[in-house]
Amino acid sequence: MCRAAPSAAARCEQEAPMPKCMRSTRIAVHCWDRLTGDAIASWLDALPGWLVVGTTVAVDDFVLLCRLRPPDVAVCQLEPVELGLPRLLSRTLPGLHVIGICPEFRDEDEMLLRASGVHQVVCVRGGLASLRAALDRAWVGRAPASAPGALTDRELEVLALVCIGLTAAELGDKLRLSPHTVVNHKRRIFGKLGVQSRAQAAAEATRLGLIRPNGHVPGVRVRPEAAPALTHRDHDILASIARGESVRQTAQALGIAVKTVEAEQHQLFVKLRVHNRAQALTEAQRLGLA
Repeated sequence: MCRAAPSAAARCEQEAPMPKCMRSTRIAVHCWDRLTGDAIASWLDALPGWLVVGTTVAVDDFVLLCRLRPPDVAVCQLEPVELGLPRLLSRTLPGLHVIGICPEFRDEDEMLLRASGVHQVVCVRGGLASLRAALDRAWVGRAPASAPGALTDRELEVLALVCIGLTAAELGDKLRLSPHTVVNHKRRIFGKLGVQSRAQAAAEATRLGLIRPNGHVPGVRVRPEAAPALTHRDHDILASIARGESVRQTAQALGIAVKTVEAEQHQLFVKLRVHNRAQALTEAQRLGLA
């Protein structure tokens, strides 16, 4: 006897808990191998129902990430010296579910991870399907625990636009905020990130995975403009790149420190959504900015 096909709502109930249809599960990823962490984040970003709030390499950065954007689930590839992380997270974010991942499955590794406070252990050598199954089991059906100093949704919007170089006036126009409100948002964001400038904020947000390499900020609806606003210093750096100069030569030409060039250059890369000097010049020329 043929049965009628289930409705979309019925299929949702069968395939996942009902609350998952209502909001995405927030995941923070920590891997000592940056390539593995980025691969996991990209894979999860492409799946419905999951939101990767950030990725880190260093433990201290991961603790900060979990405070700034509290997750439902932490996916961690831990070294032996990092086994205290799950217990630390459980104290700051009660109810956080921690999944430990390893490239190969060994009984002694599982025992160590379980003893450290990890809830599930997953071997990813054969692919990430087992990780998805673990995430399905891990979902707890409630909002992430709040944490003092967490970034608000509005602050994430402001951070996304600050990092691509919008001025306070441009940012206010885009978000329909007064200049005073924009300044207050920037002050609070810089305080939470522990930075003093726009360039430092962009570098910190990128290191924590709050901003993807393509400039996207997960969970933020505001999208950057096609052609970002460049400062005079940005154009000076692009001109130096066009002359084939090194970072040190750029610093000498502009009369500033090498570290200052590196910070300004990093912010330029974020604006243009590129990863190196050659790409920056090519993209700037494509957009008519150089």
